[in-house]
Amino acid sequence: MPTLENEIRDFIVTTVVKDMNHPIAPDEVDVQSPLGSGGIDLDSLSLIELTMRLERRFNVQFPETDIEPLGAMTLGELAADIVERGATA
Repeated sequence: MPTLENEIRDFIVTTVVKDMNHPIAPDEVDVQSPLGSGGIDLDSLSLIELTMRLERRFNVQFPETDIEPLGAMTLGELAADIVERGATA
């Protein structure tokens, strides 16, 4: 049975690749992939869009000051952070 953290990771990959049409293949993304440069390569606007989708889907909040540092996080770190913020499925 998938954990909430796994569900969040899958949601992020699906959202970035399919819904946001980001030019990266799902098999190129893993838990160690940085969200920003050198990894998934999301810019600041893409990070804002992703956080808005995460807020709606998992009932969490990202203050504006928390969004820019997300680019330095890996996919796995972001998923763990969302769980720590009290995410609900």
